[in-house]
Formats: sequence, structure tokens, C-alpha cells
Amino acid sequence: MQRIVWLASYPKSGNTWVRIFLSAYQQQDPGETDINAVDVNLNAGDRRLFDWIVGIEASDLTPSEIDLFRPGVYRQLVAEAEKPIFVKVHDCWRRNSSGEALFPHEISLAAVYIVRDPRAVAPSLAAHVGESIAAESRNRLAGQLHQQMGSWSQHVTSWLDQIEVPVHLIRYEDLHRSPHQVFRSILQVAGLPVDDGQLNVAVEQGRFQRLQAQEEAVGFKERMGSSVRFFRRGQVDGWRHELSTAQIARIEADHGAVMTRLGYL
Repeated sequence: MQRIVWLASYPKSGNTWVRIFLSAYQQQDPGETDINAVDVNLNAGDRRLFDWIVGIEASDLTPSEIDLFRPGVYRQLVAEAEKPIFVKVHDCWRRNSSGEALFPHEISLAAVYIVRDPRAVAPSLAAHVGESIAAESRNRLAGQLHQQMGSWSQHVTSWLDQIEVPVHLIRYEDLHRSPHQVFRSILQVAGLPVDDGQLNVAVEQGRFQRLQAQEEAVGFKERMGSSVRFFRRGQVDGWRHELSTAQIARIEADHGAVMTRLGYL
């Protein structure tokens, strides 16, 4: 039986970058990877997927009722799968009102948890949803099911501290510094054979400048209408020039314990 590798992250932490790499690594054609035709495109919050499998429109249900169905949706994905499944997740790890884990352990191979310095997440997410940095972040994304994310710290600890699904933690900053090493570790966790030639090609296909240029040329379907671009800067420490001293202090005060745990302070 195939199982799911959850690609879990708080928004704007590198999830799309990882999915594009995996798609490039697995594609048969060694040509340019089309960012609008990524094979690794299953999303745990996809409303259309939910409606199709459940046979009930999510718009007719409350968020709590939707959560009761979601574990069954993912079990059905596994039942029909013929190859390893990668599923993007922005939800916190949690249980529904019946006490069942939203992401069942018996169909889960692992969770690749992608984390990014919250000081870098803040300006990137604000630009993505078209809000100022000082605004409160949204908890519902257009075209998707209600996703309970919580704060950055709550999201991180929900995945790292649960014990039902094995977690492989990767940092966005390490993807920048050592992409070959980090992407190799993801392939190993997923049980995929590692081919150095394919790995080199996939890393090159996922270079930020390539993705940015392709979005500039043809657009990117995951960009929200309110944002100027999806692939914005792709920098590790650009927040130093985008946040005020007061904003930095607030983020560090709110999330200092988890930031220290992950080596960000």
C-alpha cells in the first residue's frame, strides 16, 4: 500500500519550492519544468478534491463537519494511489471533534515539515495576501477549505510535538545553503531512489531565478490576485530591510521560545 508524505508548512515557508523540485525530479522529460503544471499538486485543503471524494459540497458544511470527513478523504487517496503521494498541508496537526487525527498515522509515511524564520514569513505572507505587515494574517485562503493554522509557533509545535506521524524537519534557510543535501534527504525520507544526475537537474530547475523568470513570462496560477508576484525575493534575511525595529521586536517576543528551539535566535 502506498502512503502519504505530508509536505507541511506555515504559508510562505518554501512548500512550493519543494513541490517544484519533487516534480522536476520525477518528470520523464528533462526539459524546463512548467511551474503551472507541477505533478506534485495535491493539497489537503483542496475544496474540489473534498467535494469529489465525499460527494457533498463543502460549502454546505461547517468547518467542524468538514473536519469529520477529511481523514476519510485522505484514506481514499491512498486506496487509489499507484505511486508515493505527496500532499501539501498548511493546517496545524490536530484532531477533529470526534478525536480522530486529521492526518491518520496508518496512511502516513512521514511529514516533511518546512520551517522558515517568522521574521521572513511576515513580509512575504503580507505581500502574498495583499495586506500590510501590521495587519492580522488570514486563516482562510480562496478556493480552499477552512485551514486552522494558528500562529507561527502554534503551527510549528503542533507538527513537531505530535508523535503519530514521523517528522523530517527542514529549514528554508538550509535549502538555500545546501539544496543538494536537503533535497536528497527528502527523497530518502520518501523512499525514492536517489539519482545524482536527476538530483542535479532538479535542483537547477528549482533555482529561484528560474522560477521568478518563468512567472514573469507566463504568470503563476498559485499567485493570489492581490499580490504582485508569488516568487517575490526568495531571500534568507531580506526581512532585515523590510521590517521595522518594533516589528522585529514584536515577532521575537511572540515567538522567541520556538525561534530559539529552531536556531533562529
